Amino acid sequence: MSIDEGLETTVDDLVDHQDETDGLFEKQVVATPADDTVQWRASLLQLVNWGGFGGLTTVPLAGDATMISGASGVGKSTILDAYTALMMPSDTKFNGASNDAVAGRARSIGQRNLLSYLRGAVDVVDDPKTGRPVEKLLRGKGADTWGAVAMTFVSDQGGRFTALRTYYVPRRAARSSDVLMQMWTHEGTLPLEKLEAAVPEKFHANTLKKLFPGVRVHRTYAEFSAVLHARLGIGANGDGGKALRLLARIQAGNQVRSVDELYKDMVLERPATYAAADRAIEHFDDLDAAHAAMRTEQQKLELLEPITDMHERRTTAARRLEELDSYGITQSGDETPLRYWLLRTHLRLIESAVAANRDARAATVQALASAQAAELQLAGDLDAAKDAHRAAGGGDLQALASLAEAERNLREERASRLAELEERVYPLVGLTDADAPDLESALEDAGAFTVLQEQARERLRSGEKERDRIAAEREKVLREQQFPLTQEQGVLRQERASLESRAGRVPSYLHDLRTAVARASGMSVEELPFVAELIDVAPEEARWRTAIETVLGGSARMMLVPLERLHDFSTAIDELRLPARLTFQGVELDLPETGPSDPERIAGKLLFKDSPFAGWVQQHVEEPSRNALCVDSAADLDGPGFRVSVAGQTRNGRRGAHGRSDQRNIIGFSSEDAIAEIDAQLAGLERRLGEIDGRLEELKRRSSLIELQRKAYEAIVMVRFDDVDVAGSDRRIAGLEERRSAILASDDRLQVLQAQIDDLQEQLGQARKERFSLEQRRDQLNADHGELTDAEDIVKDRVWAVEDAGVVVLSEEQDAALGADFAAAAAPADPEDLDRFLENSQRLGERLRTALADADAEIKRCDEDLAHIFRSYKFAWDSPNLGATADSYPDYARILDDIRGKGLADRHSEWRRRLTEWSGQDLVPLLQAMSASVEEIEDRLEPINAILRRLEFGASGDRLRIRLRRLAPAHVQVFLKDLRALSSGTTTELKEEDLEKRFTELSRFMRQLRRADHAGDGPTERDRLLDVRRHVEISAERYDYLSGEVRATYRTLGEKSGGESQELVAFIVGSALRFRLGDEMRSRPRFAPVFLDEGFVKADSEFAGRAVQAWRGLGFQLIIGVPLDKVTGLEPHMDELLAITKNAQTHQAWITPITDAEPAQESTAS
Repeated sequence: MSIDEGLETTVDDLVDHQDETDGLFEKQVVATPADDTVQWRASLLQLVNWGGFGGLTTVPLAGDATMISGASGVGKSTILDAYTALMMPSDTKFNGASNDAVAGRARSIGQRNLLSYLRGAVDVVDDPKTGRPVEKLLRGKGADTWGAVAMTFVSDQGGRFTALRTYYVPRRAARSSDVLMQMWTHEGTLPLEKLEAAVPEKFHANTLKKLFPGVRVHRTYAEFSAVLHARLGIGANGDGGKALRLLARIQAGNQVRSVDELYKDMVLERPATYAAADRAIEHFDDLDAAHAAMRTEQQKLELLEPITDMHERRTTAARRLEELDSYGITQSGDETPLRYWLLRTHLRLIESAVAANRDARAATVQALASAQAAELQLAGDLDAAKDAHRAAGGGDLQALASLAEAERNLREERASRLAELEERVYPLVGLTDADAPDLESALEDAGAFTVLQEQARERLRSGEKERDRIAAEREKVLREQQFPLTQEQGVLRQERASLESRAGRVPSYLHDLRTAVARASGMSVEELPFVAELIDVAPEEARWRTAIETVLGGSARMMLVPLERLHDFSTAIDELRLPARLTFQGVELDLPETGPSDPERIAGKLLFKDSPFAGWVQQHVEEPSRNALCVDSAADLDGPGFRVSVAGQTRNGRRGAHGRSDQRNIIGFSSEDAIAEIDAQLAGLERRLGEIDGRLEELKRRSSLIELQRKAYEAIVMVRFDDVDVAGSDRRIAGLEERRSAILASDDRLQVLQAQIDDLQEQLGQARKERFSLEQRRDQLNADHGELTDAEDIVKDRVWAVEDAGVVVLSEEQDAALGADFAAAAAPADPEDLDRFLENSQRLGERLRTALADADAEIKRCDEDLAHIFRSYKFAWDSPNLGATADSYPDYARILDDIRGKGLADRHSEWRRRLTEWSGQDLVPLLQAMSASVEEIEDRLEPINAILRRLEFGASGDRLRIRLRRLAPAHVQVFLKDLRALSSGTTTELKEEDLEKRFTELSRFMRQLRRADHAGDGPTERDRLLDVRRHVEISAERYDYLSGEVRATYRTLGEKSGGESQELVAFIVGSALRFRLGDEMRSRPRFAPVFLDEGFVKADSEFAGRAVQAWRGLGFQLIIGVPLDKVTGLEPHMDELLAITKNAQTHQAWITPITDAEPAQESTAS
């Protein structure tokens, strides 16, 4: 029913009706306890706009056990979830029975959540426009809506207490946190039909207080739950929250497999070890943060440390670049500092040379005058000596001397000609002709020399024939061997260069044709592939390449054109004049592939490139005319269909073929194999060309030797014997000297005079040589002087022109720097050498240009290195105010100075202080918690076992008790050992290296305690260590109450029947709940309601009754959600039955109480 239609039955009506029929709010509903324990029970649950229950829905809860039944999906879990939403914190999961199929966090999207219940979400459908999932809602679609949940509790002393939550849902609410929720409590009942009046005010506190005088509003769940715990007696000593959490877990009814899992999941809370570990981590985080800060400073230092040197290098290079730029290296003309300096330097060197030339000329003129005077003096003395010699009778001697002198001059000419002849004949003829004539013997007389000349003429005639033969042979080698191989080499190199720039093995001439048509048609080369580029031989089928190349050779050379562009392509290329024939075909793109091909045929041995052409290529290759059957030998070629052997021979019935017109393979994705083949061919050509070069070199050598022989023999033929008869001259000179000596021997005075003449002649010769030398030096100095003065005038004019212009200013620093560079450029030569000035100037220019390029490169290199470091810094430590170029150096330099000055030192000092102050006492609470938590589990067993001792278990009246066994996993023992060591250690006395080691140990240990970044389905390392529940094993024992004999031990629930398991669960969980509620010493719990979603569904009637009786025996009120097929098994044990029905069309649900039919039958009979 809806509020808009009006409520047929109000809460007051219900109360009045219950007054007439011993209603729920009367004292007699709850039996008076044997002691003074006041017990609260759930009496009336009210829902407004909750799930499928539109408007106000009331759920009466009477008796000790109430069953809520209905078909799957009608709303059983919806009612139980309403109770969860009212009583539990917002992070409590709704009942597992309604969310079993969906994983996720509590009340998240994809699970039932507060927002979906309030809006009445019934299904999710895809939006036909956007395709996004959209919820199908009963209310609140594009409008605000609201809802409420209230539970009225009654005590056995007549008290009434109501807890209420109201919800206002804005139309734009997207998550549960967007819902406006209010929490209320009231001492008495609250009829929720009045709530609609408070909706416009969004349940403002003042409005609600006017509607319900005495109602209390609670701003937080802590405040709300504190009132619930205190008023309803939930928990003792502040354990109300734990009690409610246990009730939530019981209500969820999660599936458990063992007693150990049951007890740990249902009874035991999260141990205190987690909180102790978190506190230790929190304390350690300060130390870790200090270490991280120190490491950060260290990393910054390591990263930024090189920038100082880089900046200094950049500054030096910039200064050098500025200095070089100031020279005007790249400028033309004289009006640059460099050209001006060179002109000045050149002028200085010329002026120095002019001065040196002037001094040298003066000294030479003086020396020449002295030499000329000495020559005149000696000539006069010689004439006087000769006159005296003639007067003493020396005329014959002078005549003989003249003859001897003439013969000596003739001998020198003959000796010179003979030496020239020997130089041309002996080394050549002797080295190239084993039977060369004996030149030395032939020179003894004219007859022998004539014979030698005849032999030389014969050798010339035979040498001419040999030279012609060698020339013909060389021409043949060049024409028939070298030229064809060189042509082939050029083609291969061109082919290799083409293959290197692209993929595939298509020949370059085809690629060039494709490039030409692609350019003409406006298409790219990639859009016009050859078939050869779209297929390749599978690696394991490499031995069939020859066969595949033979069969598909024609198709492979065909270029493919997209069919939709074929017309435009054909039109565009029609005017082209191609140097060769190009075959192409228009094909459809993106055709479906045909699937795996027969591995015994051509197509099955190929790989097809993933491309839009792949489908067409595969279909093309699989056509019967190409997809030949591959056979191992020629014997297998016989048979039907197209076949090919490994060697490439093809047969189709009676018709066959063998051989290939082009031996080069063109099929393949990659060009690597083709390049390797070409490299091998090129290597073979290189070897053959090397052999040919060797042959040509040998022919050249032989031709050169023949030419040398020709020149030698021609020299013999052309010379006359008299021209080389040195021996004849020696004989004549000897005869003249002999006659002269005879005359001198007969007169002593002539000997003396002759000796004087000889001495004077020698002195006069020396004087004339000296005079001649000085005259040559004078002339050279005069010529040099003229050149120097001309050069001086030219350079001086240029220097004056520069200075007059006043454009160039050469500083002392520039002058000194250029002088140093000039000396370095000239080294090891002398920079003051005028003759090498031009060369040294060129070397200076090269040096300065190189320095300019080096300086510019150094600046760029430093800028790139600095920018790389700065980018790395910003990436590691995001600093939006810092730049990432070399211009930001000052900012980073300040950071580096801070780090060097105090940043790193302060961080290190702070870390050392914190580590020194770190005390193992921070881990002591964790060590204590590890032990205390296990002891707490053990201590909790006794009160629970005390409760179990008062309850009969099973049909024979036995008792049940819980047993605990401590476990000692190896990893836990290692953990505890490390924990004890670290909690008892101190760091105050440790050295620097020991501190780092200590910190590393602490970090490793604390890492185990941290929460995992990405939690998986299984337990984490932290859970395995800190969850002491995993360090014990829980089991249950059934024993004889009187004798104490153990009759059964329960570990896994799977070994018992469903009913037995339900009874065991009821006993263990019920007794634990009594303990958690703080009622273990009372006759019954103060807070009785226990909600079970699909409880006892696996039990038969007997065991279900025993389980229900266990809960009742513990004093609890049961409200159980049960599917229809389990009603008959539980119905006999229930006090009240409520049926839920749902309209399949409207998705609206309602509740109907089920009453016993016997009273009606009796009245009819009467």
